[in-house]
Amino acid sequence: MRGLSEMLCLTGASRESVRIWVHRFSSIFRPSRRVRRLVAVDEAVLKVSGQTCYLWAAIDVDTNEVLAVYASRGRGIPSAIKFLRKVLNSCEGKPLIVVDRGPWYRWALDRLGITYIHETLGKRNRIERWFREMKNRTKMFYNNINAKKLKSLEELATTIAAMHNIIRPA
Repeated sequence: MRGLSEMLCLTGASRESVRIWVHRFSSIFRPSRRVRRLVAVDEAVLKVSGQTCYLWAAIDVDTNEVLAVYASRGRGIPSAIKFLRKVLNSCEGKPLIVVDRGPWYRWALDRLGITYIHETLGKRNRIERWFREMKNRTKMFYNNINAKKLKSLEELATTIAAMHNIIRPA
């Protein structure tokens, strides 16, 4: 937490203060709901208290704004649907979604009636870059967030996403 407190400009803050701040800040993070042309989605493997879990994220390719994060124990169709519904909450209408080869996306997107394209690099670079930033932030924990609940990972990722959106690199 010490490295995280420095990143968040809370030097000298206790671990508990940072934990409380992350918890409170993550609850107010909501990207504005508006028309979005192109959204890249992906998921990454992280550990919470030694157990493998998946962090899902979506980013607006045009504005580089993180739209949604979601943490789950599994990486399958039910998780993909839940995550994609969360993404759609920040979109007016249905944007074009850019996905990788994850087989869970195709069925979930078809079921939700969302148009998508498959791309390994290119437009998906923004989401890959955000996950690199996220993993750099959690590297101090050896990509193993010590928490009792999966919600803690989601709150931490939401706070990092909010910081990313405030700084918003091009």
